Amino acid sequence: MKISVLASGSKGNCVYIEGSSGALIIDAGRSAREILGTKNKTGRLQEAGGNRELVEGILITHEHGDHVRGLGPLGNALRVPVYGTSGTLDSTLRMITSKRNFTHQSVHPGDSFQTGSFEVTPFSVSHDATDPCGFLIKEDNITLCYCTDTGVITSGMLEMIKKSDGIVLESNHCPRMLDTGPYPAFLKRRITSSHGHLSNEDAGKVLAEISQSIHCAILAHLSEENNEPGLAIRKAHEALGLAADDIDLFAASSIDTTKKPAHRKPRGHCRESCTDDCWKISVSL
Repeated sequence: MKISVLASGSKGNCVYIEGSSGALIIDAGRSAREILGTKNKTGRLQEAGGNRELVEGILITHEHGDHVRGLGPLGNALRVPVYGTSGTLDSTLRMITSKRNFTHQSVHPGDSFQTGSFEVTPFSVSHDATDPCGFLIKEDNITLCYCTDTGVITSGMLEMIKKSDGIVLESNHCPRMLDTGPYPAFLKRRITSSHGHLSNEDAGKVLAEISQSIHCAILAHLSEENNEPGLAIRKAHEALGLAADDIDLFAASSIDTTKKPAHRKPRGHCRESCTDDCWKISVSL
């Protein structure tokens, strides 16, 4: 299984997952032109080594704009089913005023479903959206967990996460940077609430819990104002301890990489700075 983070952060989120015979896209928070390209410009999916013809479905975590802003054009271009909880789909489809040339299917947390070669199990997360979820995605006995946009990790969520071989996990902010940063007080309260976003320390605790079972961890949804890729990696590395040597650890960020480069720590190596944009780095599971 190959994972490519095509976009991550408050400006848009989109992940491409390619299996042995098909592929999925999670969220559509950037434009179809950016993801798929145009006649004159290569899109991020192709730059990541992906193939649009392999895509068998689009999974939507929740209805916030940075996760669904590009769904209409992307769904129309790919013409594959869109999956989300009933609350997510109801809220999302109301935002799409143009003609829809794709089907959609409601899914339920805890109930697995098949799309192409993938078995997908949604699970509820804690975020200020209508009916948000994360996903367990299984193919050929390999399981990836996708868990972002949640203020807490509950015991039920952790049980789901522990089933994975690799994880895309939110590591949104540094508490110190958030506390001293420019955001207004109400937004700081939202981010740190139980329906907000996980901090670097929160992500580290999750990784420590599952360190014996996972092979790779991708830190995602990093705040541009209140985090840095290198800092997120360092906190995760500290939390993992000796287990970090056996885990491919990557911070996927849409932060301007000329100023704050993305970071990746391959197994058994110290951190290395990546000057390329995050979608040009694919992680194999």
